[in-house]
Amino acid sequence: MMNFSMHLRLFLRSFFLQTGWNFVKYQNVGLTFIMLPFLRKLYKQDQEALPAVITRYLDNFNTQPVMASFCIGALAKKEESVAQAKSVTDFKEQVTEWTSARRGLSITAASIGDRLFWGTLKPLTLLLAIFIWLCLGVNFFEIELLENPLVFDALCAGAVAFFVYNSVALFVKWQGITIAYNSDEKTCFGLTKFDWNKTIYYAKHIGLILTTGLILFGVYHYFKNIELNLYFITRAVLVLFFVMISFLTRKLKVPNMYLYIAAVIIFSIACYL
Repeated sequence: MMNFSMHLRLFLRSFFLQTGWNFVKYQNVGLTFIMLPFLRKLYKQDQEALPAVITRYLDNFNTQPVMASFCIGALAKKEESVAQAKSVTDFKEQVTEWTSARRGLSITAASIGDRLFWGTLKPLTLLLAIFIWLCLGVNFFEIELLENPLVFDALCAGAVAFFVYNSVALFVKWQGITIAYNSDEKTCFGLTKFDWNKTIYYAKHIGLILTTGLILFGVYHYFKNIELNLYFITRAVLVLFFVMISFLTRKLKVPNMYLYIAAVIIFSIACYL
């Protein structure tokens, strides 16, 4: 069933997962649209069963669009088991397993996808684009940049960021279908074959390094011509102190409101003096 032609059709249709998104059943219309060629081929000899199958796919469904490829491959595999059921009891058991796989996998894929793509990869590619600007000599800290935009440099940075993000997204979207289809529940339909947490961990630390470098560059740019004095050093130390103490209060589960009140009082005294 899952030959190259079918894989390609499911892959291309997966870009329309958000089609028909609604507040009632979310991505159910898009999922049904994606799976329709597979279902038509699977139930080619039993056309009367197809309306009921489509109705089953129109139930609630919501996951991260890129990681949805794992759901597509897994549902195709489980649907084959449903179609091959030998008795009514077997059919009900297979439908129950299909429903459980659909619900559980959509939640798991959404959790991984939100952290990997929305929470890590998109901000990371944005930082990458900014550093490309800096390497090309585009100092976005200068107000003159707004008056004389460097279109070519901006396009270069945007193209690299676009390529990096979509290379990862398209790879996962393409491979996810095959991996999930060829796997089973023991590996959560292929999701456990990858160490997602380690990938997210390293990506976030790379982003943290880039962010720190960007902040240091900005601090240097704005304060390189400022004469250091006691007032400036005092305020800088206070800022760093409250940044550090915020990590401690988070670990101690101290409400942030108390830290805000203390910061306002201390900064008010410092500015008055």
